[in-house]
Amino acid sequence: MQVNHFFVDSTGPRAGGFYLSNFGHLKNRAALNGWPHSTQAGVFDSLRKAAQQEGIAYELVHHPLDDTLQGILFPEISAGAFGFDADSPQVRGAEALHPSESLLAYREAMSQARAAFTQARTVHNGQERIYLEHMDFDAADSIADGLVKRLMGHKSGTRPGRELHRFFGSATAQGNKDHIPQVIGDIDCRIYIKGRPGTGKSTLLKKVAAAALRRGCDVEIYHCALDVGSLDLVAVRQLGFCLLDSTPPHEYFPTREGDEILDMYARCVVPGTDEAHAGELGKLEGEYKQLVQKATGHLKEAQEALEALHASAPQPDPAAVEAEEARIRKALFP
Repeated sequence: MQVNHFFVDSTGPRAGGFYLSNFGHLKNRAALNGWPHSTQAGVFDSLRKAAQQEGIAYELVHHPLDDTLQGILFPEISAGAFGFDADSPQVRGAEALHPSESLLAYREAMSQARAAFTQARTVHNGQERIYLEHMDFDAADSIADGLVKRLMGHKSGTRPGRELHRFFGSATAQGNKDHIPQVIGDIDCRIYIKGRPGTGKSTLLKKVAAAALRRGCDVEIYHCALDVGSLDLVAVRQLGFCLLDSTPPHEYFPTREGDEILDMYARCVVPGTDEAHAGELGKLEGEYKQLVQKATGHLKEAQEALEALHASAPQPDPAAVEAEEARIRKALFP
């Protein structure tokens, strides 16, 4: 059974994420507040094993800072559990209201990381500007219209579809991490979109997602962790297709029959644009990489501070962990 893995939050420029999009509609929910990541990951892994034994389908949510398990979803029975950090807006415990030095250090490091990613986004916007000035928007519109017609045909629906917003990747303290192979592994038609910043990849994904929703399809919408307003992947499982922005830092290529490449640069941008602006593009790429490296350094500091916070607190008692796991099982599987 293919298991989907994803993130509902990011370490990018803007705090906050898509917890409610994935958990807010569930009939049964459970939460862990401020637990060490390794401990809560053990609880979710235990729930995963129990679901496997019972034949219950599940999805796994990862933490954007260290990629540990942060939650688990059981879509078929409308249930799920999630682990909130001590500094989460959903947590109002003593540690969040009266932060220790470690929690203050964590907040400061995360703030600096987000500031560096914000600067990186600005540099990325400079790259986009160059390609936007040489873009054939009519060609991009034609591609989008053709894809909608081909992938959805004359399908119609009596109600709008349901949308789930997620991230497939994250800038972790150890570098970029994505779960694309798990997200698209069981989808028959996979379209890998190539291009450059500003060549219409995200706009194409938005048009396809909107068309699928109008036709009553449930759509998984995966956002860019650096720019939450930009899309990187759209999956419509009931129609058996997905479209992926397959460019660095999440570059993938076809691996099986049915996979295809759609090159937006080749089809929509004035030939020779790369060569004509090579100097400026190279400078911007260098600045971008330096800022991402700077942000990653701050994420490492944040992870160290979070680990120090958990180490300074009373360690979870195995019996208490077992009791909490039993409580969660009862809440999710009444």
